[in-house]
Parts: sequence; structure tokens; C-alpha cells
Amino acid sequence: MAIQLILLAAGFSRRFGENKLLVMLQGKPLYLHMLENLVELKNKRKDIVSLTVVTRYQEIAGEAEKLGVTVAWNNHSEDGISSSLQTGLAAVSIREKQEQDKQFYCFFVGDQPYMKLETIEEFLDRFAQSNKGIGCMSREGRSGNPVIFSGKYGDELMALAGDVGGKQVLRKHEDDVFYYEVHEKQQLLDIDRPEHMDCYKKLSLIDKKLLTNDEL
Repeated sequence: MAIQLILLAAGFSRRFGENKLLVMLQGKPLYLHMLENLVELKNKRKDIVSLTVVTRYQEIAGEAEKLGVTVAWNNHSEDGISSSLQTGLAAVSIREKQEQDKQFYCFFVGDQPYMKLETIEEFLDRFAQSNKGIGCMSREGRSGNPVIFSGKYGDELMALAGDVGGKQVLRKHEDDVFYYEVHEKQQLLDIDRPEHMDCYKKLSLIDKKLLTNDEL
């Protein structure tokens, strides 16, 4: 099993009002919380063969390169989520020539800072044991990020168009999906609005309605 980690960090943050990925949270830019987790994850696990960041921001690209992470530039973010997903997928496919059924693409988003490293690890372990072709985190019936796909779904992911992400492929193949239940709902929170930044101080106020998870 060869896993390619792909971090999507090229969005426009329209609901936030400014580039949320660069907003400081607990002393570091928002995107860096997830990126540092993924760097540590790659260094720990032999089944992870690559880590790629898809972005259109020089600040993110520069920091990623300092951490030894491959950068895939998306100059067409206005085309929607599918463009970032496919930019990362194309970059990984060029570098990693593996048998399709042994290759897996795991997509993360840059605005999910409360996700814990140990949660990601257990998700990957449980997914590997499931013998399913698709896996995603969930809570109380609501699917979230990250999402992992077998290489056999590569063509379907590359065929997506517009502001449509991998969840469309997931919904077409429900019988091949492994759902990993996350008990701490804040871990699945996407930062879509400024008030979500207060999560550390107001965890009890987080409601399921804030768990949009629509990036992918």
C-alpha cells in the first residue's frame, strides 16, 4: 500500500473575507497546523511515499519547500475545487508509478487546524484493514475530510469539473466506502468564518451546523 498525501491550499476564502490560510492561529498560519502534522506523519510511516501541497500562494509554497514538501502550483483556482484536486493528482501520478490497486491518494484541506495527528494515523490504519477503495472521516452520519481514494478511482477524479470535489465520486460508490467515526467534533471543523477561529476557547459552542466540510 503506497499512500500519496495531498494538501489542498489554493482556495479564495470568500466566506472568510480574507485569505484565511494565512491568518494566524495559536502562533502560526492556519494552513501550517495541518501541514506540520502531515510532515511528521510522512516521516513516521513507510507506507506514505509522498507529500504534496497544492497552492497558488507564494507564502505557502515557500514554507512548504523549507519543510521539504513538494509544491504543485494551481494557477486556475477560479475553476473550482476540482482544479486543485486534479493538480495534486497529476503531480503525484507523474512522480509515483505504482500498480493502480496499490496506490492511494489521501486529500487534506488547509483550513482544518484542529485535526490531531493520532486521529489521522488511526484513520489510515483502520482504512487499510477495511479492504475498501474509499475512506473518509465522519461524525454522526456527516462525512468530512480527509478522504482517501484507491488509484482505481483516479480517472473519475480527473474527470470532475467545476466547483465539485471528490465527495461526488464517493457518493457514487457508497458500497466501497469506509467511514471512520471521529468522536471530537472540533477535529472535523473547517474554518470558514472568522468566528470559527475562537474554537479553542469555545469548544462547547461548536455545533454540527458549523461542520461544513465542503472543500472536498
